[in-house]
Parts: sequence; structure tokens; C-alpha cells
Amino acid sequence: MIKNYTTEISEDKTVGEIMGLLAGKGARSIRIDYDDLNRPTAVSFTLIIQDWPVPFRLPCNFEGVFKCLVSAYKDRHAKYRFERDPKSKAQSRRVAWRIIKDWVAAQMALIEAEQASLAQVFLPYAVVNQQSGVTMFDQFMLQVTSQKALTDGKAS
Repeated sequence: MIKNYTTEISEDKTVGEIMGLLAGKGARSIRIDYDDLNRPTAVSFTLIIQDWPVPFRLPCNFEGVFKCLVSAYKDRHAKYRFERDPKSKAQSRRVAWRIIKDWVAAQMALIEAEQASLAQVFLPYAVVNQQSGVTMFDQFMLQVTSQKALTDGKAS
């Protein structure tokens, strides 16, 4: 079963804990992005790396957690009830944020043990285009997809 699946800790409390972890390691300009229903969707922050402010964005993919929780049900009827229960989506959001908090805490442990730098662990989440919000990982995947398309086109 997925980690933290029974959590009752609110999204807001967990997001606050994440912000505290980031601030404790020198993050600047920490902010929370919200959806139309005022639910947190991402934590955005800035790190100063070699005297240069670099923006980062940690999104919360609660839909992936929801799918995982649904798939954990073996009984068809229980699965059906879970999928349609409005509380299930809220639980998925709480679980997703706890997972992110645990991940951030684990990254901080790597940094404290000098196994990695702050920039190294958060690099995939570095925002490379402020207007579009494209991250380093997004850009990497676009390049991989483009390269694959070129390679596939040549192989034909």
C-alpha cells in the first residue's frame, strides 16, 4: 500500500511543513500555488545558486495517488464506492502532500550528509521558463521526445 495512505493531516499543515523544510535550507520567496477551489497545487520557491536566483516548482500530482489508492481495492464494489466518494479525492490530496513532504525531508538528509547539493536534488524542478512554467524535467522530456521522433523517422 502507498505510504501515508491513512494520514489525517491537512494539506495546509503539510504544505507549511514543506515550506519550513525549504526555508531551513535557505529557500527564498516561498509561495503556494492554488487551484480554483483554493486547494494547494504546488510549492514554488527560489534558491540562490552561485549568487543567482533560481526558481523551482514542486507540483502535487494527487490524481496519481488517487489512481494508486483505487487500484489497491481488490473488491470491485469497494473500489466503485471509493472512486465515487468525495472524501476519497480529499484523502488522495492529503496523502500526496505527505509523500512530497517525506521526499523533501529525505532530500534534506542527503544534503546534510553532503551526499548531494540543494541544486542537485531539486534540479528537475528548476523552472527554465517563468512564463510557461516549464521545468528542467519538462524541457528534458521534450528533447527526448523530439530526439526519439527524429530517430524513429530515420529508421523508417
